[in-house]
Amino acid sequence: MLSTAAEQYKNNGYYIAHHILPSKALKNTLYEMDIILVQQLNYLGCAEQATDSQKIIHHHMRELYEKNQFVYVQALKLWAKLFSLQALIMNENIVSITNKLGITLPVFQTTPVLHIMANDLKITGGYHGVGVHQDWPALQSGLDTITVWFPFMDVDINNFPVELIPESHTDGLYPGKIAEHIYEVDPKFYEEKNFVPMEVKFGDVLFMSNFTLHRSGLRGDQRLRIACSSRYENASEKTFIERAYPSAQKRVIQRELLQPNFPQKIHLDEIYS
Repeated sequence: MLSTAAEQYKNNGYYIAHHILPSKALKNTLYEMDIILVQQLNYLGCAEQATDSQKIIHHHMRELYEKNQFVYVQALKLWAKLFSLQALIMNENIVSITNKLGITLPVFQTTPVLHIMANDLKITGGYHGVGVHQDWPALQSGLDTITVWFPFMDVDINNFPVELIPESHTDGLYPGKIAEHIYEVDPKFYEEKNFVPMEVKFGDVLFMSNFTLHRSGLRGDQRLRIACSSRYENASEKTFIERAYPSAQKRVIQRELLQPNFPQKIHLDEIYS
């Protein structure tokens, strides 16, 4: 007999688990995110202190954004590599639920992805939500792959919610085209009226099939929305085995030095003295 979570997930293509991430762990990651911002702000001459306050972090983001957008983007990229963020993705409650939903031998192709939305932090040509898509083409691994998505603040209909179409996960791969960040689904294959905004609170986690049609909700007020997602793939899924474990994700290393003539001996002396 299916559990309630598994039944809802299989029927609807998603499931929201409430209050499963510890508040302390979420706040600690927010604090570490802010340390990364404040280190740069202090280096640029601003006297700031790190905090786990959502409002103050928003202020620090805006301050760095206004001072130097390149440094701002570099700081946000580093957020996704925080150990504490990786630990949240592998929280025992998330692992337990993905197991109940069928992931028996979990693997990850990528680091966690951060989704940051705020009307006062838009960057020309940068990320500010994505259109209608399925997640599977970005991986092309097991057919039972699950997207795990959680926010660092309450997300309601006015704070850039994920919008999805329930029961859209059983019709296979929808026709579409390659867009800037996604494989965008042809609008002929869905109706606007069928999208449902996901209201996910601090501590909640959204579990979603990689075939569920979804998009970023663009309805936002003055608030900041920070969310994280990762994909739980199943190394034991039948077709994944038959296809010799394909991976659409590639790792590229730039072999040229990013900063010529760095480091010098004097820099290493400071580390190892």
